[in-house]
Amino acid sequence: MSSVASHVRTGAGKAGNRKVRVILQRLVALWFVALLITGVTAGWGLATVREHVETTRATITPLVDAAHEMQGTLLRAQTAARGYMVTQDSVFAQDYVEAVADLSDARERLETLAAGRLPQIQHMNEVVDEWLDLTRQPNSTSPRPQLDLRQTSAAMNEALAELRSLSDDVADLRAQSQAELNRSMTVANVALIMAALLSSIVILVALRRVDHLLAAPLLSLQRIVSRQRHGEPDAVADTSRGALEVVDLAKSFNSFTREAREVAAQRERTVEQLHELNRQKSIFVSTTNHELRTPLTSISGYVEMLQDGDYGKITPEQDRVLGVVQRNTNRLQLLIEDLLLINRLDQEQEGHSKHDRVLDLAECLSRVMTNLVPQATSGQVSLRGEIAGAWPVLGDRDRLERAITNVVGNAVKFTPPGGTVTLSLSRTADGHGVRLSCEDTGMGIPAKEIDSLFTSFTRASNAADQQIPGTGLGLVIVRTIVEQHGGTVELRSIEGEGTTVTIDVPLAPAEGPATPR
Repeated sequence: MSSVASHVRTGAGKAGNRKVRVILQRLVALWFVALLITGVTAGWGLATVREHVETTRATITPLVDAAHEMQGTLLRAQTAARGYMVTQDSVFAQDYVEAVADLSDARERLETLAAGRLPQIQHMNEVVDEWLDLTRQPNSTSPRPQLDLRQTSAAMNEALAELRSLSDDVADLRAQSQAELNRSMTVANVALIMAALLSSIVILVALRRVDHLLAAPLLSLQRIVSRQRHGEPDAVADTSRGALEVVDLAKSFNSFTREAREVAAQRERTVEQLHELNRQKSIFVSTTNHELRTPLTSISGYVEMLQDGDYGKITPEQDRVLGVVQRNTNRLQLLIEDLLLINRLDQEQEGHSKHDRVLDLAECLSRVMTNLVPQATSGQVSLRGEIAGAWPVLGDRDRLERAITNVVGNAVKFTPPGGTVTLSLSRTADGHGVRLSCEDTGMGIPAKEIDSLFTSFTRASNAADQQIPGTGLGLVIVRTIVEQHGGTVELRSIEGEGTTVTIDVPLAPAEGPATPR
């Protein structure tokens, strides 16, 4: 049952989420509907206003003009009829005929424009016809030479009264049309405002939905990332809301966070194990070296006593064998010393109290050269030094001299008789350090083996083939000591031509090299 309920809750959660593309599509659809509603409303309003304006322009205004024209034409015809009666002038007769014709046209246009909306037009036409019968000769368009002024005046007054009534009705129609136009514009404006308001509400609701599904979850995820960056590894992203992509991103982030915590915990356990192994290794190396050094000292001592004849005379073959034993004993002793030194170096940290003493690197190099002169002389190797001025550095004299001894000793050891080892001190390229360069004309190193020589117990193949003694720890010791002094080591070599080792060490902060003499 709990599994089913969990499945139902998961399905409900997914139903509440949508993809970003779907959300944007719905937003665009809502925006389009809002625009459509606004557009339809505006179109309806414009059509209604246009209809009323067209009605006023095509009907009401022409009706007013036709009524005024008919009134003027009727008065012109009356004036012409009376003038003809008094003067019998044909000009008045012609004017009367033209006025009657214009009156007929005006009556026809008025009836057409009214289109049944002005029923009093029929009575007005009857009154006008009555006046025409009184002023026009029977079966003719000419005016009567004699008029009954009382009757014609009464008929004219009645016709003008009907025209004024008609004009008032037309004015009422125009006022009604104007009122309907104003009402339509008001309704259109209200409808347009309501449509715009509705559209705004739709857009705001859609934007709020987008904010709920996209912006808010992303901001929440950003805050979680910030909290984790500031040291809260237990901060977890919310996966209960947001678009599917945002939810998936939050789930992936939580999964990555869990894996990162597990990796961090495993790393801590591994580091603790490595520290423990390193501690045990140091104890083992110290103990083993101590246990090896004591018997080796005894062996070396007894070999020397045998070679000196303290236990009787020995044969040449026995002396040769004892020499082999002595050389291997010395080799083991050297290996033990190197292992002990590496073990101590591994346990020390940069900035040890011994490293805060200012010393002259030129003096250290001179001391090393002095100590190695016998080895160079016995090997017929020329040892040259280009040393000038003082080069103050911050460090441990014994350690730096050990590193220099390893470099120069290797150069002398691997240089054949007649070769040369050249030492020099100079500024580094940035001007803040001193560079010790050791260049020899020895056997060199195969190019593919150069990078591996700084690995413990690794030796060049050509040196091993010639059975030149060595432990494979010399350059490892050099690099460790130099790096503890904030420096770097670089090795360049060409097999058969020679090797150049450069050591860069920072100068002491308050002092610089003296001017070379």
